[in-house]
Amino acid sequence: MKNTLITSLKGRSVFGGELLFDDCKISFRNDTGLFWLNIVVFGFLCLTNALSWHSHYNSTDLFDQIIYPLSVFICIFYIMITIIKYPTAKKMNNVEFKPENLKSVCITKTYFSINFTFKLQNSTQQKFKCKQDWKTDKLIAFLKKSEVELMYE
Repeated sequence: MKNTLITSLKGRSVFGGELLFDDCKISFRNDTGLFWLNIVVFGFLCLTNALSWHSHYNSTDLFDQIIYPLSVFICIFYIMITIIKYPTAKKMNNVEFKPENLKSVCITKTYFSINFTFKLQNSTQQKFKCKQDWKTDKLIAFLKKSEVELMYE
C-alpha cells in the first residue's frame, strides 16, 4: 500500500506557488487568482497615491514631493512585474508528472534556497525555487529512490 501523504514545498510565496509530491507523482500548483488580486490592490494604491500627488502637486512639503511619486512608481513597477510573471505561473499551474516521465533533475543550492529544474521526457522544463529545509531533502530522497538522474550545480 502506497503512502498517500502529500508534502508541499512553498516557493515564491507572493504568488502562492507550490510543489506537491507523494510517492507516485509530482505536481505544481499556483493560485493564479492571486495575481489578479495583486494587480487590483496595487492598482488601487497607485491610483490613490497618484490622485494625492496631483492634489498636492504645488506643495512644498518634502512628503508630498518625494513619497507620493515614489509610491506611484513602486506600485507601477510591482504591477508590471506581476503582469510579466503571470504567463509563466499560468503555464506552471496544474502540471503533474510521474518520476518515470523525468529525464533528469538539475539541483542548484544556494545559501538559503534551492532551485530545481525538472527536465521531462517530452523536452520541456519546469523550474521551481524554494527555501532549503527538511522538505527539500525529502524531495531529493524521493527522486533518488525513484532512480531519477540528479545533477548538482
